[in-house]
Amino acid sequence: MPDSAHLANEQWPWPIKIFTLGRFGILKDDKLVQFSGRVQHKPLLLLKVLIALGGREVSEDRIEDILWPEADGDTAHSAFTTTLSRLRQVLGMDQAVKFREGKVSLNNRYCCLDIWVFDRTIEKIDALWKEGSTGSDMADTVQLAESAIKMYTGPFLAEENEPWMISLRERLRNKFIRNVKRIGYYWEYAGRPDKAVEYYQKGLEVDDLAEEFYQRIMKCYQKMGKSSEALSIYKRCYRILSAVLGIEPSSETEAIYHSLKH
Repeated sequence: MPDSAHLANEQWPWPIKIFTLGRFGILKDDKLVQFSGRVQHKPLLLLKVLIALGGREVSEDRIEDILWPEADGDTAHSAFTTTLSRLRQVLGMDQAVKFREGKVSLNNRYCCLDIWVFDRTIEKIDALWKEGSTGSDMADTVQLAESAIKMYTGPFLAEENEPWMISLRERLRNKFIRNVKRIGYYWEYAGRPDKAVEYYQKGLEVDDLAEEFYQRIMKCYQKMGKSSEALSIYKRCYRILSAVLGIEPSSETEAIYHSLKH
């Protein structure tokens, strides 16, 4: 069993690894669990709801309200009990999901959840930035920030779009954007706008609706004397925001654009 120091360590040999960023998948003993047929739909939906609600100490009632909103108390409880049993079968390990005193938890001594690792990494980065890292410490901070960027391969449960997942999805997205901007700012202030552009571009590869990244890239190209590249980024921003969200770039983006033309 891992001790507390390893509970958010992706490299530990966890029996079960669950991925929710950019895609949904489960590894059992490092082998991908294959899902087939509708028989596994409800157990996996239970798992997704459990994760979206925090993964720890989630009340049975909250889960039942989402999965069986029309059922009465006894019927919902029976459906929940059956589905929980089937979820444990899918994972192949009863200990993976704990149920005690009406609350459900993923057992973090058997399961590694990607968003737990991501959250823990962001917490470490926040603490290091707050301490004001310098020199070799700064190199470690940047390396940690880079690892967090690699972890975030897309929105939480990207293929789903249910109300109960929106809050966590937005929270994780905001952490990702903050992390990319922070490392980008670091390279800008270090006099390396070219390096900053690399990270902002990585951010856009994952989230091309993050307007802040377009703005910073335009600013960096402006500093580098690359006005044509900056204008190209503006056009890309305009095209994507218009096509996907039906909106135009913000006034701040427009101001940067007009400054490029003078």
